[in-house]
Amino acid sequence: MTNLSWRSPKLTTRTVTLAAMLIALQTVLSKISFGSDNLVKFGLGFMGTTLIGYFLGPWLGGVALVIGDLIKNTLFSTGSTFFIGFTFSAFITGLIAGAFLYQQKVTWQRLAVYQFVQIFVSNIFFNTLWIHLMYQAPIWELLSVRGPKNLIMWPIEAAISFLILRAVSRLDSRLMH
Repeated sequence: MTNLSWRSPKLTTRTVTLAAMLIALQTVLSKISFGSDNLVKFGLGFMGTTLIGYFLGPWLGGVALVIGDLIKNTLFSTGSTFFIGFTFSAFITGLIAGAFLYQQKVTWQRLAVYQFVQIFVSNIFFNTLWIHLMYQAPIWELLSVRGPKNLIMWPIEAAISFLILRAVSRLDSRLMH
């Protein structure tokens, strides 16, 4: 596995348009979920996040996920409480996705490591901390529910991300030649 990428594409009209489309896709996919917003939620937003990281890199990916988070919490709010910590988590998630996926060869090892790091840092560490701070829920009880859920989702999200990125990378290479 090669190094992480810390570059993002140049900010052009094409890049901004692509970012807008990916933010819209990620917003829609994140709404397709089930479970409790406050504790355990299974969703498809990770697919949009993966594509954002692949196409936009770490910095633009982080900004795109922040914009997406703000859109979801204003225009498409379902009545849940806005908390800036989740916006910070969104930036970190985009940073991780872009660092692992932008201009990198799509391999199952890379996707497994990426999903593990992203799930551990964003979902288990930061998001559990934010829920604890917002609702004063005991951290160990939160981890006892959120940890196993994320451990189960890790290989599933890695496999789905691998299949999607493999198809996208093949299509992307055909369009570029």
